[in-house]
Amino acid sequence: MDDRPYKVRRDFRVMTYDVDFAGIMSNQVYQRWLEDLRTDMLSQFADIGELMREGTVPVLAHMEIDFKRPARLMDTVRGEIWVEELMGPRWALRSEFRIGDKVIARAFQWGMFVDTADFRPMDAPPSIPKVPPQGKR
Repeated sequence: MDDRPYKVRRDFRVMTYDVDFAGIMSNQVYQRWLEDLRTDMLSQFADIGELMREGTVPVLAHMEIDFKRPARLMDTVRGEIWVEELMGPRWALRSEFRIGDKVIARAFQWGMFVDTADFRPMDAPPSIPKVPPQGKR
């Protein structure tokens, strides 16, 4: 059993617009895929439109990506994301990307919830259960 909180998976296909002339995927694609995974995760546990109407938005403050192996044109890549911490305004996420059983990239992201009126940090909405820190970076 996997006990990583709020874990979400998604398969991605490396497309022609994602690669260079040699058929190797650009590292920039991971940023788009991480955004897709964060959106999938949040939409499963909260109504994004309602959060925005209430004046609460999650803001990405920091991202690290470790590139392990290249992805190539037409590869299918499995992306996974989970919550490492969600306390007060702060959230921290971990992600892995795999082709088959081989990890090709890992990512760490953190950010906070902010009030859209003044962009000051605010606690996560009560509808999103808290997750105490899961470990060290």
